[in-house]
Amino acid sequence: MEKYNPKLVCFSCKFGWGYLTEEPALASKINSWIPVVCSGKIDTSHILKAFRAGADGVLILGCSEGHCHYQDGNVQTKKKVFLLQKVLETFGIEPQRVEIRFSLDPEGKSMPHLLNKMKENLIKLGPVKRL
Repeated sequence: MEKYNPKLVCFSCKFGWGYLTEEPALASKINSWIPVVCSGKIDTSHILKAFRAGADGVLILGCSEGHCHYQDGNVQTKKKVFLLQKVLETFGIEPQRVEIRFSLDPEGKSMPHLLNKMKENLIKLGPVKRL
């Protein structure tokens, strides 16, 4: 039997995550990575689109609370993610499939570790029920 390898999409804020590392170098370490100007620019439709395209989970990396270049974009995303998790749950999709982390990692060194940790959690959950 083939081992389950979950597909994970990662959105990260360009101002807080990996901005000191060249994007191609960081992208070579992270599959399905989408750098964004601000985590606040991530709409719930982007997350749902990722699931429809085959993702088993979505990780959002935003700036630390109080350090958003767009004032409160990260806090607004936190609210969107919370509500989206509730909606996904009504469809039988575990809320843990969408995670948001607030921190700063200018070199992006912790990004692969965070993705691997989430993948481990997704393996425990198994494949997602498709929308």
